[in-house]
Amino acid sequence: MRFRHLHSIVNQLFLFCFIGMTLPVLVMGFLSYNKSSAIVEEQVSKVASLTITQVSDKLNLFFKKLDDSSMMVLNSKLIQEVLEQKSDVTPYELNEMVKNSKELLTSIMINSTEILDIYIFDVKRNNSVFSGDSLMSVPDQWDSDWYEAILKANGNTVWFGISQTSYLKKTETGFPVFGLGRAIRSWETGEIIGVMFYEIMADLLIDELDRVQFGDTGYIYVTNDENRYFYHPDPAEYGQASRIELTEKMRDSDKKKTLVIPEKLDNGWHVVGVVPLKELTADSASIRNFTLWIALGAIVLAIGMGVFGIRIIGNPLVNLSRLMKKGEAGDLTVRSGHIGRNEIGQLGRSFNKMIGQIALLIERISKEESEKKKAEIRALRYQINPHFLYNTLNSIRWMAKLNRTNDVDNAVTTLVQLLEGSLERGGVFGTIGGELELLEKYMIIQEYRYENKIELYTDCPEELLDVPIPRMLLQPIVENAIFHGIAPKEEKGTIAIQVRQLGEDLHIRIQDDGVGMDKELISQLLISSKERTTKGMTSIGLRHVDQTVKLYYGSAYGVKVSSAEGEGTSVLITFSRRKEDKYVQSAAR
Repeated sequence: MRFRHLHSIVNQLFLFCFIGMTLPVLVMGFLSYNKSSAIVEEQVSKVASLTITQVSDKLNLFFKKLDDSSMMVLNSKLIQEVLEQKSDVTPYELNEMVKNSKELLTSIMINSTEILDIYIFDVKRNNSVFSGDSLMSVPDQWDSDWYEAILKANGNTVWFGISQTSYLKKTETGFPVFGLGRAIRSWETGEIIGVMFYEIMADLLIDELDRVQFGDTGYIYVTNDENRYFYHPDPAEYGQASRIELTEKMRDSDKKKTLVIPEKLDNGWHVVGVVPLKELTADSASIRNFTLWIALGAIVLAIGMGVFGIRIIGNPLVNLSRLMKKGEAGDLTVRSGHIGRNEIGQLGRSFNKMIGQIALLIERISKEESEKKKAEIRALRYQINPHFLYNTLNSIRWMAKLNRTNDVDNAVTTLVQLLEGSLERGGVFGTIGGELELLEKYMIIQEYRYENKIELYTDCPEELLDVPIPRMLLQPIVENAIFHGIAPKEEKGTIAIQVRQLGEDLHIRIQDDGVGMDKELISQLLISSKERTTKGMTSIGLRHVDQTVKLYYGSAYGVKVSSAEGEGTSVLITFSRRKEDKYVQSAAR
């Protein structure tokens, strides 16, 4: 029941057009969007990886330059001699060596402008701290963390993170700095004789890294070998532990798809790019929107095509189906208005032709049925007329034997008038008034036979006397009342005829005070001769009247009989005041 509407060809056509046009567009749009998104994502990943590689190359070059400059200090014979401080060196010679060492450090700083200061500490704490800028007093550094870290590195380069405070002077510098440190070993003994520390300005490095961005929120950062931030766009993160595992390649953060691209530097650190794919693949959104617009257009076009298909194909078929149901119900006046050149038009023309042929066939059958019924009624009348003549002539014969010549003359004259009335020269229909006059003449003959033992009373309004009625409709009933109702009781009897109008219907009641009938006999009166178990002319007359009324006025009208033994019989005839032929309806049924 829930899907009964899908059985309609209109809904099927609409769904066919709608699904047939929108589904391919939606599927192709979805696939193309996914494919384009994957391509854009792949290209973005490649570009981001290339950018990270370029940044790592610059950082490697930057750190290598600083590391190479530190190697110049390690390989300096002058620095070695100052730190070893042999006993045979005079104070003058020592001052000259220190002066020359400072000039060496100054030249290194000149070649590398990012170097703020270079300090060399004697592990024996004999000599002053050397600075490439000036010989100055600095806080005690031998117990500092960075000093211990350099000693533990055993000669390897140690890098220190960005800070706003000088590692050596312990004062605010006003700009970010970071450090590089190495232990200086004796060429002869291999022992650590000094510690070298570079304090380097980080402005240039930070500016270079700040310029690298991926979208609006993407960024890069640099972590040391402990996965702590050496550089981060947020200075507050300097030195903090990174929350991103470097093993990640793709991760979801706050329901945002983020690409993490790490690149290892030569010093063991990592430069990491954090790429928000949603921002960098924003171009694919235009493809998605374009696909959605195409899908929306396809839906609108599908709806339009569906409505057009319904109007051109569905509605004519539905209309034809309704016309066929009306034709099936008996309305043969229906005709299809869709008679175009296509198959539906041909179907409409065929339907119209079929309905027309059916109407003609039914009309022909109706006429044949009507003629058949007329023939049956005539046959009944031919059965009634000999019976009527037999009874009348038998009465005249007995009057002739009794030499009642005047009565015979009057009876024959009346009989001639009755026969003329039954010949239907004026047509099948007469009037109620004419029928009552024929009954009065018929009663004249019966009065001769029964010596005025039977009285006839008629009650009909004058306005109903001219109402048309089939001829000889009342005589068979009156005759049955005389011969089968009143005559057997051998007493004086009466027959009353009453005519009344109820709306458009007329009721004629013929009532006698004869011997009456039992229920079994009443049930046999109006059925066919094949089904009847009793014999006699009583049922023939009543069947004649009943079938005549039904023929001309329809099955809703006819004869009803009510009776009881010893109480008389009442026959009610009902018909319409308007004379109508029911041949076609009778045949159609």
